[in-house]
Amino acid sequence: MKAKGMKWLRILHIISVSIWFGGTVCIGALAVICFFNLSETNFLITAPLIPRLYKKIILPIAIFTLLQGLIYGLMTNWGFIKHRWVMLKWIFTFSLIPCIGLGTIGQIFSVIDKVNASGFQGGFSDGRQVLLFISLQILIMLTMIVISVFKPLKKKDAGLRTHIPACTAIR
Repeated sequence: MKAKGMKWLRILHIISVSIWFGGTVCIGALAVICFFNLSETNFLITAPLIPRLYKKIILPIAIFTLLQGLIYGLMTNWGFIKHRWVMLKWIFTFSLIPCIGLGTIGQIFSVIDKVNASGFQGGFSDGRQVLLFISLQILIMLTMIVISVFKPLKKKDAGLRTHIPACTAIR
């Protein structure tokens, strides 16, 4: 891929990751409001918005971001396993899937069923698992952002010469 194409891909990637991360944080805030500030009736109206937001916002942008990662892996020199930090990001990316599907979405439906059957207690008694999985998503995504910026475990280029300070090079 040419340099100009890489720059556009990088811009799109930053925008899409920002939407994904920001959307997840907003869903987390909505979940906190649902479990700590609403009555049972309002909870039953608001809580179903969480899976809908995942379906309408998070899922499309996550797929778009994954496609960008595939393009990075296939059409650039980053590869998928060439750099350990890239491989680490892919591992974290796939760890998000159970946090979203089985974790947040599955648990919110369980809580809604429980509330319909036996009432709403609110707080951590109802929202513990949903809030845990949303927090895990945010933590994993923050970790991926840090990995993208700092690139830990990056292989050192063997062809690089060590820096010689100017005062010792003059002798």
